[in-house]
Amino acid sequence: MTSNKMLLISSIILSLGIIVGASLIGSNSASVSEPLSKKEVQASILLDSKEASELLGISEKELLKIITEEKRILETTGSYDGALVPYIMIDGKRYFERTKLLVWAQESSSLHKEY
Repeated sequence: MTSNKMLLISSIILSLGIIVGASLIGSNSASVSEPLSKKEVQASILLDSKEASELLGISEKELLKIITEEKRILETTGSYDGALVPYIMIDGKRYFERTKLLVWAQESSSLHKEY
């Protein structure tokens, strides 16, 4: 009889543990699987020219001037000292990866670049 009571209590405790664990896992996975908004995805991966210039604290015109000057030096001399502004072109529009852009700014400032 005592053995049956212990078996019943053990089963109840085990069942409660499974239920509580499953509910905790279920509540955490709901917050993880929520899709990011389009703006959040773009902000975390690629920036357009306006967002990139805001991140760097310069105007879009100044950013374009830097890109143009780097291209001119590269085409004229065949080489460029330091890193070029990192960007990709998609359908004629420039996009900048946030982390690479910040690394470029650090490297350029340590080299005391002038544009």
